[in-house]
Amino acid sequence: MKTKLTHTRNSLPEDVRIEISALLQDRLADSIDLMLQAKQAHWNVKGPHFIALHELFDKVYTDTGVYVDIIAERIVQLGGIAQGTIRAAAAR
Repeated sequence: MKTKLTHTRNSLPEDVRIEISALLQDRLADSIDLMLQAKQAHWNVKGPHFIALHELFDKVYTDTGVYVDIIAERIVQLGGIAQGTIRAAAAR
């Protein structure tokens, strides 16, 4: 099945945009997974180092979210559709 891109002003050849979009889509899935793992750890951390780890996991979650957004926006700039649902991330 051939990937279809939406119209864009990006001057890269279509085959290059398709390849880059696919690579970015995989990184988007990885980043969403990392972000949600950090939130899971944030919610469930216990023990004597609770507050330090709780804050660290929250920072990882927040910072990763910034990169998730950047990656998704780049996919769209290339004419792709950012697949950012949990289902799409799990499938990749």
